Amino acid sequence: MSDRVYTSSKPAHVKVKAGGMNVDTMIKVFKRKVKEAGILEEYKNRMEYIKPSKRKSEKQNAAIRRQRKIDVENI
Repeated sequence: MSDRVYTSSKPAHVKVKAGGMNVDTMIKVFKRKVKEAGILEEYKNRMEYIKPSKRKSEKQNAAIRRQRKIDVENI
């Protein structure tokens, strides 16, 4: 079993103060704060281990796609 400790520079908690809001509004505010904090994105990224070489190749492929898109727009 691995003894790795995963840390993040982002806080792992989000608070919403009631302040006279109804439940629906509080849920909207909570969802927005979670999205801005990147909590769900980080969770999805940690669902499965991706080898560093695979990460590197995906990053390179994304850069190639971005460059091709820019090239097509400039034509």
